[in-house]
Amino acid sequence: MARRDDSSGLDRVFALLDEAPAGLHEVAPPIGNIPSGLPQALLELFAYCDGAQLFLDTLQLAPSADIVAENGRWTFGILDGDELSIDARGRVWRADASIDAEVCEGSRLDRWLAGAIDAIALLYDADGEFAEAVFDVDGEILPKVHEAQLRAQLRRDAGAPGPRWRLAHALLAQDTPESTDDARRQLEELVAKEPAFAWAWLDLARISEKLGDLANALDEARAAADAAAGHSQAGYFWAQVARLAQRANDEPARIAAARRAAELAPELKAAQLAGARESLAEGDAPSAIGLVELLRAVWPTDLEVLDLAGKLEN
Repeated sequence: MARRDDSSGLDRVFALLDEAPAGLHEVAPPIGNIPSGLPQALLELFAYCDGAQLFLDTLQLAPSADIVAENGRWTFGILDGDELSIDARGRVWRADASIDAEVCEGSRLDRWLAGAIDAIALLYDADGEFAEAVFDVDGEILPKVHEAQLRAQLRRDAGAPGPRWRLAHALLAQDTPESTDDARRQLEELVAKEPAFAWAWLDLARISEKLGDLANALDEARAAADAAAGHSQAGYFWAQVARLAQRANDEPARIAAARRAAELAPELKAAQLAGARESLAEGDAPSAIGLVELLRAVWPTDLEVLDLAGKLEN
């Protein structure tokens, strides 16, 4: 299969890989017999390589023979240990353990790959060694570097929900009025384009709650719960609606949301109780209090919930 012209964006990407210091990337040459049934975006990729190890093994692209199809997506790589897949439209998805779900990382494979390479390259110098002042003493990427990585991804693919969502989280972690405002702008832009991104709606609700705007927080939490319909954690979203309704003194809304939460996630109570007890045992009272607040909004008369709440109050 012949290479496409540079309109695909992959010519520029592979030119950069060719210019990189020796040993930083291992790119397998393309082969003639590509398995059938692959989406067009992967066929274009395999015209350039049959698998690759980029930035040592940070980003791994599987060879064509190892592509796995499941539920309308094709698993094709790993980034920092997270599984990557692509759908028939060419959108790239990344498994995110923090929310037990896949997040859309790229609107198009070539844009995603260009952004991923630009982002990871910020960690390396011209010799292919780790750059100075990118890691803290624990080996974690510095917050400002992480923010720069996410902005580099968005420069290549402004329509990618995942990087914009993570950028909002990075900004919220800075905990300044300016960064919080920027985070809200990022999230509002995200949900305007991707209204089904329930976690972004919930983050907006948390910002509104922190700012004391409970009415807006409740509306945004409802939008999150509506967007999460059919999601495995739909009950958790309705529990958050119940919690915010309780804070807003809206008892009818609390009762309705609590009913939905209990119906959709009967296992939620046990999980939240276990988490609260673990946090309490570790001396993390704020986390335990947060979990109990959610439990009391959904199961206000449950004896186990009341008993744990009493221990926290004492």
